[in-house]
Amino acid sequence: MSSEYFWVVLCKNHKFHKRENLFFEHKIPLVETDAIEPPPALNGGLNVRCDDCGQEYTYRSKDLLRAELELPASFTPHAAFQ
Repeated sequence: MSSEYFWVVLCKNHKFHKRENLFFEHKIPLVETDAIEPPPALNGGLNVRCDDCGQEYTYRSKDLLRAELELPASFTPHAAFQ
């Protein structure tokens, strides 16, 4: 498995994720990117369901982060980016 760059958001369900590790922020991968590509423009909010806790929250452009992750082969990009 190799690591790749992805646009991610951090799950807002802190109570659930902090139970396991106080210093952990759960990253939800949205779509693959590279090290220099500018963030995609989001018109309005983007609804994202957490792959771990199952909660859905709305995110804005300012919530997008670039992260280098190792993902399983079953990764599917978020519907807004397909």
